[in-house]
Order: sequence, then structure tokens, then C-alpha cells
Amino acid sequence: MASEGRKLLQGGYVLTMDPALGEMADADVLIEGDRIALVAPHITAGDAQVIDARGTIVMPGFIDCHRHMWQTQLRALTADWSLYDYSSRIRSIYSSFFDPDDAYLGCYAGFLDAINAGITTIIDHSHIMNSPDHADEVVRAFTDSGIRGVLCYGMFGNPAVHEKVSLGRFLPPAWHFDDVRRLRTRYFSSDDGRVMLGIALTEAEFFPMEYSRREIALARAIGARRISAHCGLGAMSAHTRYVLRLHRAGLLGPDFHFVHGWSLTDHELRLLADSGACLVCTPETELQMGMGFPVTSRVLAAGGRAGLGIDIVSNQSADMFTQMRLNLQVQRALENEEMNRKGLMPTAIRMKARDILEVATSGGARAAGLDGITGSLTPGRQADIIMIRADRAGMVPLVNPVGAVVMSAGAGDVDSVFIAGVPVKRGGTLIGVDWPSVSARLARSSKKIIAGGAGKGFSQGEAVMRAVFPIDAKTALLSRIGGLIMRSPFTSLQNAVTNYFLKMY
Repeated sequence: MASEGRKLLQGGYVLTMDPALGEMADADVLIEGDRIALVAPHITAGDAQVIDARGTIVMPGFIDCHRHMWQTQLRALTADWSLYDYSSRIRSIYSSFFDPDDAYLGCYAGFLDAINAGITTIIDHSHIMNSPDHADEVVRAFTDSGIRGVLCYGMFGNPAVHEKVSLGRFLPPAWHFDDVRRLRTRYFSSDDGRVMLGIALTEAEFFPMEYSRREIALARAIGARRISAHCGLGAMSAHTRYVLRLHRAGLLGPDFHFVHGWSLTDHELRLLADSGACLVCTPETELQMGMGFPVTSRVLAAGGRAGLGIDIVSNQSADMFTQMRLNLQVQRALENEEMNRKGLMPTAIRMKARDILEVATSGGARAAGLDGITGSLTPGRQADIIMIRADRAGMVPLVNPVGAVVMSAGAGDVDSVFIAGVPVKRGGTLIGVDWPSVSARLARSSKKIIAGGAGKGFSQGEAVMRAVFPIDAKTALLSRIGGLIMRSPFTSLQNAVTNYFLKMY
């Protein structure tokens, strides 16, 4: 009789993503409890449950290092939107119409979507904390889904349904500080759970450093696993020099989890690397919404930790295959264009498929502060494993397994997913999920939220965002001046300018 605690994935092509183990054709992976026990050809494990892995690529699950999970009800709504549109509507208006049940449902369905696509770990930058009940429901969705990750509590405020949108409303309400402590005590008393607690800073690079200092102090006081922060959003924040300011304030550290980063200087990337912090790229939203090109290659060149993220399913699909391909090919295009401008053609491609696969797996785990826990099929690590079908149209013949995963595979090829040794998808189907029921509830919730947003209208959000986005010559100049002020040593001037904008908008 097979032991429920032992599983043997037998006969697959194994990509361990561990340099010491490499890759193996026709090999086995032995799982004991929640951990990987052994990876080798032809393992004998008498009482283990045998799972036929022939015709599949067996590899660690993907690490999605940045996503706003709550937006599932708004799927593809922003397909033609800029960052200005997104901020004016999703962040300013639609977020108000999510009640706690909506927050649970959006996150829960989003986690299922991720698991279905082979993602086993997520860093959720969660700015839907409209009330303590919302926070409880987001935690519940994370735990119910079975996925691993870090819930980064969003310190942002969101306008209430009947409240006028204002710039000040996005600053953290006082109760958020107490609520984070409550969550730490109630749900995250252990530091080694499958779900851990982090903090997502307010859009801190646009405010005086004292705003960041308060939130960072809170994060470190409660032992937050990650401090997630948007920064370097193209022209939007080209002059803020946030990483440099954090460095000068003595606040940079290995718990920082920066996202986007195109407009960071090479010096800032080196500071980031020296501190042990990471930088996560979300290629699809960055390319569409004017946040610049993926900066992964620059981060790695500076010796930093790089990760990949989906960002928002209100804009795109939930799979890492797309993000890997976009990041890789854009980087290649940028380098090739440098050659073209010189009248030359490249004879070699610098960034390889394996490089980006590492960023999406073992490198992503390092970026998320979870190396040693997940990210590779190293014995002793958590058994977060996926099996990708390699015997179907679009994947045959399997000449280059790494290239096939990066360039050919898609979410529909993910046959099986194990998280901490527990099967959560088998034979292409999620386990223990009543998807028709989830789908129907999601559709009703979506209709309600979208109707609410349409009823309130977007003019208030647009008015606030016109004041802060560099969308014409005047606001671009103001943005530049604002960045210079925030970088200056004149704290009183920084506070005066900030208070003026908070009162005006």
C-alpha cells in the first residue's frame, strides 16, 4: 500500500534549477511529506505513491514576485489603458466598490488562476485593505487557496464609496498601523508558515522621507518578511531618486522588494545590490503603461537580485510564460538595436532562455527572500513542483527542454502542480475547486463593482491624477521640480510642498 506522505514522480525530464544537480532525462523526484527527499534516475521507494511523469518536464513552480491579487473581477478591463487611466479609475474609483466578500473572491480566484498556470509562490502587494474585514478576507483567500507566498499589507488608503477622491485619501489611515499588528498577532505569529506577512509601502517615493520612515519602522518592528515598494516608474518618477534617498537615510536593506525600476540610475541599482534588496520587473504592464523597459538585465549586471511578476490581471493573463518571453525578447531587441544603430548585425545573443527561467524560479525565490525554502528541486526544500506536458502539439520534439519551457509552453501545458507536497492540480484540473460556482460568483461580483464605478464616474480620479502625472509640459516641469525638492535636505520645504498638494487635490 502506497504511503500518503511519500510520492515518487517517475520518469520525467527533470529541470532542478539547482546548479549542483543540473537537469536529468528520465529521472525521478521523491517527495516525503512537504519536502523534496531525493532527485535522481531510477529511485527505488517501496511504499511511495507513484505518479507517472513520463512525457513531462518536472521543475520547480514559478515565483510570481509581484501581483495585486484583488483585481480578478476586472479582468482585461485595462487592456488599452495607460498608468494614468489605471490610477484614475481602478485605484481611485473601482477599489471603493470592493466589499470584504469581493476582496476574498477576487484574491481567491486569482490565486487559483496562478496555480493553474504553474505558479506556486506569490508576493501579493495588496492595496485593497479598505477595512479590517477586508484584511481578514484577503488572508483567508491566501490560506484557502493552498498557495505559498507573502501577503504585503498595503498601507495605502482607498476612498470610500460616497467619499470624494482626494490625494490625501491615498495616504495610510492611522488604523492601518494597528491593523497590521493585529494581523501579525492573529495569523502570522510563526515566521515559517506557508503564508508570511509583509508590508507594501504607500507610493512613498513621491513623499518626504519621514512618510517612508514611519512605514519601514512598522515593517521592521513586526518582522515583516518583505517591504514592497513601487519605484522608478519611467517619467512618472524619473527625478525622485528614491533608492538613493533611502540609502542616504540609512534605510536600505535586504528586506526591500522594489518593483519596476526602469528610471533608477546604475548607481542606484548598485546600491540596491549592495544592500541585498531585490528589484522585480512586470514586463507587460511596464511596456504598455509607460513605465519603461524591463530592467532585469541591468539588475543582474549590477549584481542584484531580480524577480518577475504578473502585476495585474485587470490587464493581462496570469502566466509567467508570457512575462518570461516578453522580458527576454525585449532585452534582446534593445541590445540588437544598439548593433543596428552602428550598422552591424549581432552574431550572438547575450541573454539566454535559461537566464530568464532562473529569474522566474530559483532567482525569484532569492528575490523574495525565500531561497532555501523554494525555487529549486533541491533535496530538503519544500516540494513546490510543477509538471509541464512535453508530449503534445507545440512541445514535440523535446530538443531543448529549457527553451521549450520559455519559448513554447503555456498555462494550458501545466499538467500538475504540487505545493508543499500537496497536489493542487492533476491531469490539467484544479483539485478540490468548484470552479463553476467560483466563476458564477465572480461574474456577479464583477457586474456589481463595474456598475458602481460607472455610477460614480471617473472625473474625480482623473482630476487628482492630472495633478501628479507628467502629462504635458507644465506638469512635467512640476514633476521635475517636485523630485528635486524631495531629494533636497530641506525637510520643511518638502513638507510645505506636500501639504499644499494634499490640500489642493
